[in-house]
Amino acid sequence: MMTGNADNTGQIAFPGNTDPAAHTLQIQISPSAAGSLFSALDYLTTFPYGCTEQTMSSFLPNLIVAQAAKQLHLEARIDQATLNAKIDAGLTRLGDFQHADGGWGWWKEDDSQVFMTAYVVSGLAQANTAGRLKLSPNLSQGVKFLQTTLRKHPRMLPELRAYVLYALAETYASTQYVGVDLNLLKSSLDASYDRRNDLSAQGLAFTGLAMLRLKDARAAELAKLLEQKATVSFGQASWPSTRNQLLDIDYDAGVESTAFALKFLAAADPESPLLPQAAQWLVVNRSDGYWWSSTEQTAFAIYGLTGYLAVSRELAADTDVEVFLNGVSVAQRHFSHDDAVQGAAISLALDAAHLRPRANAVRIVIRGNGRVYWSTQAGYYSTARGSYQKGSLSLSIARDYSLLVPTTKDGKIVYRLQPLAGPVAQGDILAVHLGVTGSPQKYLLIEDPIPSGAEFLQNTSSYNIDQRPNSWDWWYTRQEFHDDRAAIFSTTFDGRHESFYLLKVVNPGSFDISPARVAPMYQPGVQATTDPLHLDVKEAGQ
Repeated sequence: MMTGNADNTGQIAFPGNTDPAAHTLQIQISPSAAGSLFSALDYLTTFPYGCTEQTMSSFLPNLIVAQAAKQLHLEARIDQATLNAKIDAGLTRLGDFQHADGGWGWWKEDDSQVFMTAYVVSGLAQANTAGRLKLSPNLSQGVKFLQTTLRKHPRMLPELRAYVLYALAETYASTQYVGVDLNLLKSSLDASYDRRNDLSAQGLAFTGLAMLRLKDARAAELAKLLEQKATVSFGQASWPSTRNQLLDIDYDAGVESTAFALKFLAAADPESPLLPQAAQWLVVNRSDGYWWSSTEQTAFAIYGLTGYLAVSRELAADTDVEVFLNGVSVAQRHFSHDDAVQGAAISLALDAAHLRPRANAVRIVIRGNGRVYWSTQAGYYSTARGSYQKGSLSLSIARDYSLLVPTTKDGKIVYRLQPLAGPVAQGDILAVHLGVTGSPQKYLLIEDPIPSGAEFLQNTSSYNIDQRPNSWDWWYTRQEFHDDRAAIFSTTFDGRHESFYLLKVVNPGSFDISPARVAPMYQPGVQATTDPLHLDVKEAGQ
């Protein structure tokens, strides 16, 4: 981010082992953090899967941005009808995913989890505040689950406990809801306050937000402690974290920690000099240029930035911006107040014809008043095996195809699995086997593209497979079949996974099959892929 009259130059370098013809460069510049919100919302609402977390991470930001749009007069950038439809769809799906014990898990099919339940309860409470939801059994049962868990687990992780207290405080404040045990809530907040010097930045932010919702004056002291924990470097402020305690996994969770710190400080100390520095850090650290590294990170970043925009003065833009690539002007624009309010931006997508094979210089010049947020992202394609076959945390995946060959056994038709070698014919049935090994993980996703000439067989019970592997129906939490790929999810992974599914060959032709991929959904940079495959299909009767 730059302010005032500024001239900033950076270098974009492409690796030497890539194809220059496939190089791309994206540059995005906006006069306020509002521009980041809208592109991130698009990512969340078009994400292809819909577990509890991803449903919440779409529903809640839509709700928050809808409220912020009214408060900050951003309506011109919002399609209210579409936003309302997405919020209503999220509420319906969350109701369907609730378990009999009142909680929510990662998926409808697994066990209830404390964080997922607190996440949903806080969202339903905010929906009630916004007039989107009346008191419902879903909220009541969720509150009951959280309070029962608090009583059963007095030694719950401090950050997770603080988030539960925040969800309950949000519910009580938004509804004066009689289902919230106010004595339990207050005594638990007292205990967190007594241990305030031992709390992490996230724990302080969650506890402080809960106290603000209950109009507890001690929140101001927590804000001071939180400010002291900030890491300030090159005009940016953040609260680093090497573990996401809510999801109980290790990775760089600085985005989540900084987002909640920003949200809390914007409400508790709106004049804090750390606010614009933290907003800058969040915008700069968008790993994909337009959003953050996961749906959960993106949702929390939006949550923090909307709180900041509500108290900042950065929407009063009057700024000229010019972008140079390798010394040549490629874009220029004047940003006004209306542009800042509507989330206007300079968005450049430059292909290889505009780029040098290796180093490229990007220079951004601004003149006038106001802030400017900018980001660049380089893209390239490599077929080097080490680029796509390299996994982390010992994660690896293998895939093989077999042909189902009918035969007779004990007077009945059965099928044996024959390793695929050579062409197949229209009407043939293929079995796809996926095997994953590696370090124990959580929240794992396998995506396996299928050849365009084949379609999934949803009902496999009619195929009696001789010597059917014991692992055929084992391990996954949820399995989904999309038009072009299978998606397999597991809440936990103990180091080994095998699964199978069936395809029917429909169209003749020659088809390339993209690599299958496995990755934990909330740990960026960790993945493994298979080799690509090829399938030749003959017309029936040939």
